[in-house]
Amino acid sequence: MKRLVSLSVNKISKVCVPRKLSWLAKWVNLRFFVPVRSLRLVVSAEALMALKCLLRTARSLLLALLGLSLSLGIHTLPQVRAELPVATETLALVQVGKNHYDTGQFTEAVQILQQAAQGYAETGNTLQQAQVLSLLSLTYQKLGQWQAAEQAIQTSLSLLETVPQANPRVRAQVFNAQGRLQLATGNAEAALASWEQAETLYQQASDPIGAIGSQINQTEAMQSLGLYRRTQQLYQRLEQALFELDDSPVKVAGLQNFGTVLRQGGDLEKSQDILSQSLALTQALGLLQQESQILLSLGNTEQTLAQRAKVFENSSGKDYIQAALTHYQQAAMKATIPLTRIQSQLNQLNLLIETDSLSPDQELFSSISTGLLTLHASRASVYAHVNFAESLLQIPELMAQKQRTNDMAAILTTAIQQAEALQDQRAISYSLGTLGKLYEKTQDWTNAKNVTEKALLIAQQMNAADIAYQWQWQMGRLLQAQAQENSPNLLVNSDAIAYYNEAVKTLNNLRGDLVALNPEIQFSFRETVEPVYRQFVDLLLRSPTPNKANLSQARDIMEALQLAELDNFFRDACATPEAVNIDNVDPQAAIFYPIILPNRLEVILKLPGQNNLRHYAHQGVSEPQIDQAVEQLRQDLTKRSTSISKIKQDAAQLYDWLIRPFEADLDPANSDNPTVKTLVFVLDGSLRNIPPSTLYDGEKYLIERYAVALTPGLQLLEPKPLNRENFRGLIAGTTNAPSFEQEGFSTLDNVADELAGIRNQLNLSQSLENQDFIQDNIRNQINMASFNLVHIATHGKFSSNPQQTFLLDWSGRINVQDLDSLLRTNEPNRTTAIELLVLSACETAAGDKRAALGLAGIAVRAGARSTLATLWQVNDASTAEFMRRFYQQLKEPQLSKAEALRKTQIAFLTEYPDDPDKDYLRPYHWAPFILVGNWL
Repeated sequence: MKRLVSLSVNKISKVCVPRKLSWLAKWVNLRFFVPVRSLRLVVSAEALMALKCLLRTARSLLLALLGLSLSLGIHTLPQVRAELPVATETLALVQVGKNHYDTGQFTEAVQILQQAAQGYAETGNTLQQAQVLSLLSLTYQKLGQWQAAEQAIQTSLSLLETVPQANPRVRAQVFNAQGRLQLATGNAEAALASWEQAETLYQQASDPIGAIGSQINQTEAMQSLGLYRRTQQLYQRLEQALFELDDSPVKVAGLQNFGTVLRQGGDLEKSQDILSQSLALTQALGLLQQESQILLSLGNTEQTLAQRAKVFENSSGKDYIQAALTHYQQAAMKATIPLTRIQSQLNQLNLLIETDSLSPDQELFSSISTGLLTLHASRASVYAHVNFAESLLQIPELMAQKQRTNDMAAILTTAIQQAEALQDQRAISYSLGTLGKLYEKTQDWTNAKNVTEKALLIAQQMNAADIAYQWQWQMGRLLQAQAQENSPNLLVNSDAIAYYNEAVKTLNNLRGDLVALNPEIQFSFRETVEPVYRQFVDLLLRSPTPNKANLSQARDIMEALQLAELDNFFRDACATPEAVNIDNVDPQAAIFYPIILPNRLEVILKLPGQNNLRHYAHQGVSEPQIDQAVEQLRQDLTKRSTSISKIKQDAAQLYDWLIRPFEADLDPANSDNPTVKTLVFVLDGSLRNIPPSTLYDGEKYLIERYAVALTPGLQLLEPKPLNRENFRGLIAGTTNAPSFEQEGFSTLDNVADELAGIRNQLNLSQSLENQDFIQDNIRNQINMASFNLVHIATHGKFSSNPQQTFLLDWSGRINVQDLDSLLRTNEPNRTTAIELLVLSACETAAGDKRAALGLAGIAVRAGARSTLATLWQVNDASTAEFMRRFYQQLKEPQLSKAEALRKTQIAFLTEYPDDPDKDYLRPYHWAPFILVGNWL
């Protein structure tokens, strides 16, 4: 999603477009070439005098406001005290440099700030020199000049060491700048430490405003580190501190920055609430400039809420869209700064195009194109031009007209000229790459490749991996498209494969940093990240008989995509992959990789033995067909009234797709085949919402022939068998907690019997039931004793939305983000891990075809080697009986966890054939239990 306020031009590419846009012909006659003004600076005596006056009359307010701006990585104006000798002319230079920084003219800011630092050095003003160097470091960071940024901050710190009684405010500012550099270069832990130190120094200086700015910074580092509980606690402290401030512009700025950070951290409802309160305060104080900026921020949050609603298929999206449009319109109308007006209009245009709401009204286009002519060259101006061009690229009626595409090229040429004049390498790369996208759409392959290669080279030179992967992907698309145009029978272009390979490598190296660098990626993942992996696999498997190397690489890519999905789900790199040789783990396991592509279903089978791979492609089987088959079987399984024959009929379709092509390879009657006892599935898309154990071959369910397990990827496995010695369990649950009623869940009448039956199976166990079943007690028990099994019998929901993925304790939700801190011991030297986590009363969200992603998320987040959970809730005595039998089987040392589950399910299938009171043979009772992770 494009969002000018964060200077991002990333955008969802799938949009609905209007049908009749011939009315746009008038405005395209405008020309977009903007003469780049001379950027040489001459500071006159009159300007210096004016700046002195400004500093004398508004210093206190400026310092407070700029102190709070730290949350966005913008440094404060050097804090000036009467006891410090200051050269006023040098201070004026600092203000000019700061103004350039604020307007995105970073190269000019560097030149001016270098002069200011030199001026302070010549007059012996060490503190001011250190401050200016920290601001200079932030400016270098904006330009991607990391070595220069590091040198500036280290020089600043060295200077402070020569001043033993240095003003704590000064030291705090320098630590804030250092933290920003550390976070940008991937060292979030060090950044957090720097910002905590800055907070302490501000408190020593009795500067609550600076302390708040440092706390806002800390939330960014905590989010990057996955410290969600600490982040939430700090949010509460921040909110309280901000509302304790007197009503003032300082409070307004603090609330706006806090609201922006909340949006970037994914707490969208809270962001909307805080920004709404900031808006009300701004209006009460009559701050027109701030009002338009907050309206813009509020619109951005509501646009992200709408995008999230679309991804999770929530009907609330329409309300958020309307609210965002209203606030963008108000922001544009009330804006006192041209850039704010244009940003608001561009975001409005983007939203109208995406929602197919563009009306035949040329005023918005004309206003934007005219407004762009008024902007001075800056990074914000460059991105505004790119943003406008990207919006126009989404309108097919314009793309079909040569003159219109020429006008788009002119807009992007202006962006490139401005970026080059600014020497802003990141902006140059964005502009060139987007021009390449325009040429791609017009099938001008030569120009597209030329500018994309330039954009990629710049991105790589400045280590901007978050944009480099986009241009690598674009080069892959371009080369493949051109090759197919020139040779229609050519399946794959080798150079395209090479670029796709580099794009995937770049994404794998980025991992959780991608969402941190661009928060909007979380809700545009399926358009901006996932296609890179799927298109690459598509190319690798286009041959009717792909070679072993391609098959092996394709399965590696699908595992990498599973990891990327989990990273995106949690907004951080939630799991550490390690290469696993499955033949060393379990020589009797076969791994299935179904891969859903736009025009076919591919299946790769890894059999025991070195590089023993098989492959089958179902041409013409589309994703909607698969989704429909999955949904039908899911409905069959979750209704007790569905006939067994209907279940078997629908389960047979999925068996035919996934298993039947490989029956000969799995047939134990063939002595040449390896012995296979366990089938492990790395499922894709909606296939994750059904239990493979129910697939039916015409005679038997799959579970009757094999043990079955699921895993997000073999790289997440910790390949150790279950240790049955000193088996110690934590058993928790509740029958009718207050939280059930709060969340709209029914009572679980059989939980008491279930937990009692489990206790009878385990020699060593600790129970937490009903009122005792709360998070603090679970955490305390985990830290007090070594449990290798945790069984939780309570309501829970799995969803593709992490905010709707939770378990319920006695009093409320246990959110998926909190599971790592809840179930992992605080003692680093303790070696006992949770080998099995059992969740016996959970369910996947209805209508969410990616709901099982939440189950995989819980399994990974909890840190357990294996998780046994339910895809739908069975509120019946059968669950207590199932659990009793499962733990009975689990105690058998010769059985794996997967085999123990299989024997329990077969017992339900075979031991209750004619009992009218116990229809346990129905898949409704035994099929929802799935084993995720280590099956040994």
